[in-house]
Amino acid sequence: MKSFFKLNHFSIFVVVTAATLFFPFVAPNLSSRLELLVQDLYFNLRGPIAPGDEVVIATIDEKSIDTLGRWPWHRNVMADLVDSLTDYDAKVIGFDVVFSSPETIVGVEQLRQARHALVQGSGAEENAAVVAALDQASREADTDQRFYDALKRSRRAVLGYFFHFSRQGLEHLSEAEMADYLQVVAKSRYSGIKKEPGASLHRLGLRTAFAVETSIEKIASATKRAGYFNFYPDVDGSVRRVPLLVKYRDMVEMEGDDDYIFPPLSLTVLRKYLKSAILIWIDPIGVQKVALMGLKSIEIPTNQRGEMLINYYGPGNTFPHYSIVDILNKKIPPERLKGKIVLVGPTATAIEDLRVTPFDKVFPGVEVHATIIDNILHGRILANPDFPSVLIDYVSVLLVGLLLLWALINLGPLAGGAVVVCMAAVVLGGHYYLFSQRLLMLHSIPPLLELSLVSLSLPVYRFVLQEKEKRYIQGAFSQYLSPTVIEQIIENPSLLKLGGTRKEMTVFFSDVAGFSSVSEKLDSEALVRLLNEYLTAMTEIVLQHNGTIDKYEGDAIIAFFGAPMDDPDHASQCCLMALDMAAKLAELQDKWEAEGRPRLAVRMGINTGTMVVGNMGSDMRMDYTVMGDAVNLAARLEGANKEYGTSIMISEYTYASCRDDVEVRQLDAIRVVGKEEAVVVYELLGRKGELSSSQQEMLVAYNEGLALYKQRQWRPAVELFAGILEASPDDGPALTYMERCLDYQIRPPGKNWDGVYILKTK
Repeated sequence: MKSFFKLNHFSIFVVVTAATLFFPFVAPNLSSRLELLVQDLYFNLRGPIAPGDEVVIATIDEKSIDTLGRWPWHRNVMADLVDSLTDYDAKVIGFDVVFSSPETIVGVEQLRQARHALVQGSGAEENAAVVAALDQASREADTDQRFYDALKRSRRAVLGYFFHFSRQGLEHLSEAEMADYLQVVAKSRYSGIKKEPGASLHRLGLRTAFAVETSIEKIASATKRAGYFNFYPDVDGSVRRVPLLVKYRDMVEMEGDDDYIFPPLSLTVLRKYLKSAILIWIDPIGVQKVALMGLKSIEIPTNQRGEMLINYYGPGNTFPHYSIVDILNKKIPPERLKGKIVLVGPTATAIEDLRVTPFDKVFPGVEVHATIIDNILHGRILANPDFPSVLIDYVSVLLVGLLLLWALINLGPLAGGAVVVCMAAVVLGGHYYLFSQRLLMLHSIPPLLELSLVSLSLPVYRFVLQEKEKRYIQGAFSQYLSPTVIEQIIENPSLLKLGGTRKEMTVFFSDVAGFSSVSEKLDSEALVRLLNEYLTAMTEIVLQHNGTIDKYEGDAIIAFFGAPMDDPDHASQCCLMALDMAAKLAELQDKWEAEGRPRLAVRMGINTGTMVVGNMGSDMRMDYTVMGDAVNLAARLEGANKEYGTSIMISEYTYASCRDDVEVRQLDAIRVVGKEEAVVVYELLGRKGELSSSQQEMLVAYNEGLALYKQRQWRPAVELFAGILEASPDDGPALTYMERCLDYQIRPPGKNWDGVYILKTK
């Protein structure tokens, strides 16, 4: 049966594992969305981190628009911006905007016609000043030329452009026009692509552009450097990766498609900043590596398609933002822009260049470029492992599934559930550690999905298969075994075997003092009602403290702590239970007295030690119980309360295990019947730190008296104990020691007296 059970578990494991591995292919969007949610969780758990100080952003923000007018601004404003940033000695100026059409200023053509008329007329020399003024006005009115001149003078600018990745909406453009646009950006394409034998860009699955939207040739020709600023959101709309290679469609067959692979704006800006070259290595599998080679060489980890994962540092404004109007008016301290990479781009909501990221749903697109640049500069790039991530997914799913299969077969539901939670925590915690500390991004959903499906499937199967067996066990043993033990037997049928195990536990005995005299005052029905009310209340308290009821012997209760479930705090739980019993008994006593019923006084004994616990009896009838000298000692301590007038007595072994949780007073060193070794015993007074001031004063006086007693100073000891009794006439230990001291004054003990008191009865 058990082999069949395990075989079917394994069959379910195989089915679930197969379902897990094929899940991304069956439901790719759902799988991707779940994975991206987990990745976003990692970002938010890590929280914001500070970027480097190399990159700042010149913002086209609401403040600048309010001052300079609505966007787009005249090109003379952009020319002034380039001049201002050049004066600030910015190292690189990157434009996350495109200037795709010529700017026409009203009156330019009229100025040119007026100049032409003067030059051609007879009065050109006489009107030289007018001609010069017309030339100056014409130059200032030609804002495209002004912008070109500013870019040319600066020699720091990197322009941006964007691709169209669909033919839709391009019907109005002819092939010749698209070819002309391509030639404007052709100079920005990669020139350092190195291919191993057998490698081909055709098989890489690179993103393919159908057309390009670029700045007009007059402006674009002012600088050699440019890059595209397209973003490619994931299925949930967030931007998490940037392709470092984009391929233009195969329209230039003579030169080959390898000559038309383009870089992003961020990488081009960084290339200019570091004065380096970009080299790309392609092997038959895909992109092997992308690197910036120069005085400072940087290798950029990518996937086989050349895509780089973006390691976001926080929400918007993580990088310094400076309003363009403040830059133009020279309100920015020079040191904040000197030597920096300055990215020019929109942050105003109205311009709608806002992206979704793991940190923010309205993240400026220009700040994505800043993040990419900083990632590369400081080596903070997220990466997948060197070997294929699919292989990692398969291995992790198999390992998780096999470990979970073993746990759910060999452990009970609670332990198995704990293993599932722990394994999920290990997966999430391990992947988060690799993300935050090693910058590795693994897929978390496959192993988590395996955990979920296996942990749900196997318990359902186990429930269906074992339900009949559970009903049999409950019906057969519920009459003479506790529910806790029955649950243990259901989870582990081997408990039905005879025998026990030795372990350290705490055992509890209680008995009603003078029960015989109480029973004489009540008829049998009233006695049973009283006893049942008492036992029910006490039993509830035992169970609240995770104790196990061993048996009831008339009015006596025997319980133990630490089995069948292990409990490292078994001594403390037992003592706290006894205190709760005493408090509950006081409530019941007041109730019984008000009802005209007798009050019950209870004595309790507690001991901790090694004992045997298990099923004792025969194959036909067994009892889950405890045995051993430690159990017998607890029974003796319950009876020893009579000698000292106490209610709860614990041994030195119990006190050693729970001294941080309870308040006690030492009673004596006693030698019980049948034992040669003396045991120090204590009265349990209350929880730690909960004694009243009067109890604390009593305890100080009592301890002084006990010390004098042990020193044979009978008279001063009597005085201290008498003082205690004057304040508390019912204090049993004080009365006991006062009587002993008075007796020893008359009949002193021998010289070999060791202070140990020998109990005469059980």
